[in-house]
Amino acid sequence: MGKEMIKYPFISKVIIKNFRNFINEEAELTNKQVILGENNIGKTNFVRALQLILDPSLSDSDRYLEETDFNDIIENPFENKEVIEISIEIQGFEHNTALLATFCDATINTDPPTIKITYEFSPISEKEYGYIIYLGDDKSFAFTHQHRKMLNLKVINGLRDANSDFKNSRKSPLNQLLKQYDFDKELLKEIAQNMKVEGNAILSFEELLDLKGKVNNNIIKIVGNQTSYSNISLETVDINPDKILNTLKLMIGASKQRPTSEVSLGVTNILYISLVLLSLEDKTVPTLIFKEELDKLKEIDSENLLDEYYEVQGERYYKLSQKKEISLDLYKFFSNYYDADKSHTILVIEEPEAHLHPILQRCIFRDVMRKPMSIILTTHSTDITSVSPINSIVHLRFEKDSVAINSTKNINLSEKEELDLERYMDVKRSELYFGKGVILVEGIAEEYLVPRLALNLGIDLDFYGILCCNINSTNFKPFIVLLKELDIPYIIFTDGDYFYEIEVEDDGKTKTERVYHELHKKSHENHGFLGLELALTTLQELKIFKLEEDYTEDEFNREGYYFSDYTLEIDLMIKNSTDANASSFICKTFNELTIGGIQQKKNFEKEYKSGDFYSCLRKIESSQNKVGKGRYAQRLSTYPNMLVPSYIENGLKNLISKISGD
Repeated sequence: MGKEMIKYPFISKVIIKNFRNFINEEAELTNKQVILGENNIGKTNFVRALQLILDPSLSDSDRYLEETDFNDIIENPFENKEVIEISIEIQGFEHNTALLATFCDATINTDPPTIKITYEFSPISEKEYGYIIYLGDDKSFAFTHQHRKMLNLKVINGLRDANSDFKNSRKSPLNQLLKQYDFDKELLKEIAQNMKVEGNAILSFEELLDLKGKVNNNIIKIVGNQTSYSNISLETVDINPDKILNTLKLMIGASKQRPTSEVSLGVTNILYISLVLLSLEDKTVPTLIFKEELDKLKEIDSENLLDEYYEVQGERYYKLSQKKEISLDLYKFFSNYYDADKSHTILVIEEPEAHLHPILQRCIFRDVMRKPMSIILTTHSTDITSVSPINSIVHLRFEKDSVAINSTKNINLSEKEELDLERYMDVKRSELYFGKGVILVEGIAEEYLVPRLALNLGIDLDFYGILCCNINSTNFKPFIVLLKELDIPYIIFTDGDYFYEIEVEDDGKTKTERVYHELHKKSHENHGFLGLELALTTLQELKIFKLEEDYTEDEFNREGYYFSDYTLEIDLMIKNSTDANASSFICKTFNELTIGGIQQKKNFEKEYKSGDFYSCLRKIESSQNKVGKGRYAQRLSTYPNMLVPSYIENGLKNLISKISGD
């Protein structure tokens, strides 16, 4: 049995009704969540819904909504007494005794322990609307400022001004961190006085005395000897002992130290987010504690946990050892017996990629994912989605008159399939999260040629928000599961891989063998398509198709599968063999890329004209010729008049129809 991990509160479910983009949407979340969607889809409104309940920076008037906050399809909402309702469920709080006590009235489930908080904006009289926020399912249990003090939400906006916040003593994350320490006030007062004395020495400079005289003389010339203006003096900064720590300034640099205002926005944003994360970490177990306090706690520490985890730090403190991971027993001990700040903050970071180099985007995201706290991100960055756990995605997409919210929290994949999918999701491939529709293809040739063939049909994939995604295999199953979970329309272009069967003798026994890489002939009595067999197996494993039943190609098409007869290259050659210009370009492309001689080029053209297309493909694939399917397809994709195989055309039209909702 594995070691029980410390749990931290997180939003496990969100239900939004009639608020802005959302009519009636529900999403299940994890403790680390990545929210995706195109511009103006409602990511900010999703966050705003959470803020209405948990954000302490909102005033009461900020939580009062307007008629325009209702979904656009709701006509005259005030007149028709419509209601906006936002509910959140929280899990992961069972190890914190303070939260358990504070939110006992909000409990709706004990396995797992779950609390519920609801915001409701509704009529409170015939002519007036108002809002309430309540615990559990009982409106008489009000959610108060005290509850929000214990469990709250902080949002780092996408349009943040980190430099401005660093300069603002109230907003600075450095100052928030400093407030978590108990400094010796008498020592601070002594330091402030010494700074004042040393600073006053500058006032004896002759230059400053001269300047003071000039200023006073000039003022007297203007206003005379009026007492309120006639005596101007200079002073150094007044050092207030209570604010002396606010004078600390962050400096950055290895060889030369610079203030944050003089370094790049990217570096400043990394520092800003890093400090905010530090300031919001769970403070149940102190990293630094007065000796007197720890000695008192040791008297009730029957398991000697404190001796195990703390070591002497200077004359006044004990410091938490960095050599050991905090155990659940230690966490529970401090939660029960130590009077510390036991509040929890759920952090929302909008567009953490702002001003950051792609590598740094991935670095800061990985750090965020390691933090022992609940974090929600909104992003457009494929660098971030490329390193996001598969079960952390929340996807927003338009659906008729509302925005649908789909989550991968409960995605039905094995651990191995999830890991395979996560390894697959590099920066380019993770674009599929941002598509209105997705084309899954099995190889590099399709990746180059399908967008070109679509253009030849007058279809611009970018215009429709369609992404062509090369998975480098025929294992489409995990991608189908992912796209279905997120409700993203998709089609699959895959090779039919025609074969026919022959009987052969082997050691006196007759057995059946398959023959591939030949075109269909009437003499091929027993034939089939490997691509259909693989697709059938996949759809049966997904319980979309039943076992031991036959399915037509139209039924495969309805599930998104579209097959070539042979391979894309062979089907292209067949389709274009009657078009002189396209045929010429196909042969010319090979001639330009191959390192073979004149005879080989003539052989390619001869085989093409005779219909021996597989021989042509073998020459393209041959390592001796240095052409390759990817390189050949890339060059072929520059030709704008290539005729398009019917399965490509049918698949594209079907996908556009799905996206359009026809």
